[in-house]
Amino acid sequence: MSFNEEQLKEIEEMAYFLISPALIAVNFEMPEYEMRQYLKDEDSPVYKAFYKGLLRQKMALHRSIIKAAANGSNPAQEQIKDMLDAIETDIG
Repeated sequence: MSFNEEQLKEIEEMAYFLISPALIAVNFEMPEYEMRQYLKDEDSPVYKAFYKGLLRQKMALHRSIIKAAANGSNPAQEQIKDMLDAIETDIG
């Protein structure tokens, strides 16, 4: 299946709203396995659109956690510390 720019934007938006790949496949009337194949191919425009949407959502969540931490929330500060530790571990 070939996706146009409008459809890729729709995939990005659905990923942003945390819609599962299975439901995205239903929306596009395609088998779930086919959608999952696109999401395994890092060069696929579908892969890029989906993960761009997830990244936007993750950034929004991190923004909220950072704001809460700056306002003195101890649980948010702990989350920030854990996220920083994970990044430092990831980059070695």
